[in-house]
Amino acid sequence: MDDDDRKGFMHNGHEGYRPDICYSRVMGKMSGSVVINVKRPVFQLEDLNEGYRNSSGPEIDLEVSTKRKKVAKLKWSDAKTVVPAIDWLFTNYQWSDDFVKDFVAGFTVAVLNIPQGMAYAMLGNVEPTVGLYMAILPVIVYSLMGTSRHVSMGSFSVVCLMTGKVVNAYANQNNNGNVLSAGAGPFPFTPDSVSLLQQARNDSSVVTVAATVAATATTTYTPIEVATAVTLMVGLIQILMYVFRLGVVCTILSETLVSGFTAGAAVHVVTSQMKELLGVKIESHNGLFQIVLTYYDIVNSITNINLATTAVSCITVALLLMYNLYLKVIINKRLIIPVPIELLTIIIGTLLFQFSTFSNDYHIKLIGEIQRGLPDFKPPPVNLLLSVITESVIIAIVAYSVTMSMALLFSEKLKYSIDTNQELLAQGLGNVCGSFFSCLPFAASLSRSATQQTVGGKTQMASIISASLLVAVVMWIGHLFQPLPRCVLASITIVALKDILLQVRDIVRIWRTSKVDAAIWLVTYLTVILVEIDVGLLAGVLVSLFFVFSQGIGSGVYVLGRIPDTDLYVDAERYRRAVEVPRIRILHYSGSLNVTNRNVFKKKIYSNLARYDGELAPITISINDGKETMVKTQCVIFDLAGMHYMDTSGLSAFAQVIDQLNEAGLSVYVAAVSGNVYDCMRFQRFSTVHFFPSVHDAVEFYKSHESYCS
Repeated sequence: MDDDDRKGFMHNGHEGYRPDICYSRVMGKMSGSVVINVKRPVFQLEDLNEGYRNSSGPEIDLEVSTKRKKVAKLKWSDAKTVVPAIDWLFTNYQWSDDFVKDFVAGFTVAVLNIPQGMAYAMLGNVEPTVGLYMAILPVIVYSLMGTSRHVSMGSFSVVCLMTGKVVNAYANQNNNGNVLSAGAGPFPFTPDSVSLLQQARNDSSVVTVAATVAATATTTYTPIEVATAVTLMVGLIQILMYVFRLGVVCTILSETLVSGFTAGAAVHVVTSQMKELLGVKIESHNGLFQIVLTYYDIVNSITNINLATTAVSCITVALLLMYNLYLKVIINKRLIIPVPIELLTIIIGTLLFQFSTFSNDYHIKLIGEIQRGLPDFKPPPVNLLLSVITESVIIAIVAYSVTMSMALLFSEKLKYSIDTNQELLAQGLGNVCGSFFSCLPFAASLSRSATQQTVGGKTQMASIISASLLVAVVMWIGHLFQPLPRCVLASITIVALKDILLQVRDIVRIWRTSKVDAAIWLVTYLTVILVEIDVGLLAGVLVSLFFVFSQGIGSGVYVLGRIPDTDLYVDAERYRRAVEVPRIRILHYSGSLNVTNRNVFKKKIYSNLARYDGELAPITISINDGKETMVKTQCVIFDLAGMHYMDTSGLSAFAQVIDQLNEAGLSVYVAAVSGNVYDCMRFQRFSTVHFFPSVHDAVEFYKSHESYCS
C-alpha cells in the first residue's frame, strides 16, 4: 500500500485513517480480520440534516418545463413503449442470426398448437378449430404489444375451462339454431313456454302473448357467441386495469397461490374430460362438491361406458406417457427440434378412423364437421356483456397472472425487463381483437412457452411465424381432422396436465419452508376442488391478505445488546455474547406503526420494560471485572431502522409511550429513523426526545452526557 493510500481523511475537522486489510479464506469462511477504525464526532439527526441534507435545488421555470413536457410527448421512445415491437423488430433485430432460430421455434410451437388448441377448445364447449383461431390474431397483437420475448400465447386449459363454464350457463342454442336448454338467456325454454307457443297458433286470444314470447325467444345465444362476449369483456377489463396501472395485481397472487390454484383447476379439467374418455353421458354439476358428484355419477354409470372409447383413451394416454417419461429425453438429444408426439397422435388417429369403420361399429364419438377457412368478422352480443362481467373479472385476473408468472420466469432467467402494465394492454387488446373473430380468452401456455425458449426462440417473431403457419392449417388442413375421435383429444389434454396435477407433491416442500405458504396452498387447492374455481381463487387471495395483515400487526420488538468492543448492536437473545449497555435499554422495532397495530406495539414495548418499584423502568446488568451488578435503567433508546411507515394513530401511540417513560424518569432517544418517519415525528414536536442517525451515536451521547452530569 503506498503513502497516498495510507493517508487519512478529514471529516468535519477530525482525522481518520483507512486501515490495512488482510484476510484469508479457509473452507469458504473468512479467518482473518478486516479492521474498521473511524474517528468522528457524535451526531444528532438535526446536525446531520443541517450539514449534509440536499438543498431544494434551483428554481424551475414552469413555462419552460411545460414546453419541455409537450415536446417530450412526441419522443420516439414513447412510441416504442406502447408498441415494443418497434424496438426489437425494426431497431435491434438481428435478421441473419435470430430469424433462423425464431423460425425453428415458431414452427415447433405451431405444431404443438394444433393438438393442444383443438383439445382445449373442447374445454370451452366450442368447436375445436376455435383453439386454432386463438393462436392467430390475438397472438399477433400480443407479439407487437407485449414485452415478454418468450411466452407462447394462445389456448390455456384452465382459462378455456373457466370460459366453458360460462358458456354452459348462458348458451341456449347450438350452432345450427336448435334450442339446447333453458340456459340463462332472457327467455326460458321450458315445456310451458313451448306449449304456449303451440296454443298461440290455434287461439287468437293469446296472439299478443305468443308474439311477445316469440319475440323474446329470438334472443338466444350460441356457445361461440357467449364465448366471444366473455372474451370481449375480459379484454376490456384488462385494458381498464392498464389505464389504472393495476399491473401490481400479479404480486397479490403469489407463486404458492398460483400453484395451488392451477393444481386444483387441473382436477376440474380432468373431471370435465371423463365423459369423453369413457364415452358416457354424465350430468353437469355446479357449485359445492361438483367434482365429487360427477365421480359419483360416473360410478353409477359404470355399466354404460363405451368400452371401445375407453380402450382408445387408455392406449393413447399410455403411449403419450411412455414417450414423455422414457423416450423424450433420449430422442430429443439427437434432434434439433423435439418430436411433435401430440401431432403424430392425432394424425395416426385421424388416418386410422378415416379408413376404418371402428367409429360406426363401436359408436365412438368423432369431432365431426370442421369449418374450413378463417373466421368471419362478427361482433359479440353486447347485451350479454353485463351478465358475464363477474366471471370475466376472474378470468381476466387468472389469465394475466398465469401469463405474468411465465413472463417473469423467463425475464429473470435471461436477464431482461418486463413491463407489468404494458402486459395488461397487450393481453387486453389481443382479447378485444380476438372477440370479433370467434376467439376465447387467451393466455400463456406453460408447455409451449418452455418449448419456444428451449429450442432457441429469441423474440416474439417466433409467435408471428407460428400464427402465419396456423393460417395455412386453418385454410387447408384443419378440416382433414374431422374423423378424429374426441377421446384422443381428451387424452392429449390429460397428459399435457400431468406436471400441473403433480404439483400437489410440492406441498411437502412448501410445508417445510413456510407453514403460512402451505396453508395458503391447501386452502386454495381444496376450495377450488370442493367448491368452485373462482371461489377458490378468492379464498386464496383472502387467506394471503389475512396472513399479510396479521404479520403486519405482529411486528417484532426485541432488546438489543452490544457486541463487546464494537459498535454493533444485535438481538440479545439471538447472540449470547451480546451484553446490554449499563443503564440503557435499547429496543428495536420492525414493521409499520398504524391504527391496526398501535395497541400491540404499546403492549410489546411495556412487556420489554420490567417494572421496578412500581415504575416503568427496566433492569440491566452491568459487567465490571467479571462481576454482574443489577442497575436501574435511566435511558431508553428506540432503534427504528426497521420502521418504514407511521400514521397519525401510530404517532399518537408512540407519543403516549414517550410520555409514560418520561414520567417514570427515563430519558428517551430515537435512533436510525428513516426520513419519512422522522418528518412525521417532527410535526408532533417531541421536545424531550433526541434523534440520532445510529444506535451507537445515541449510546455515546448518553455516556458523555452522564459523565458530564456526574
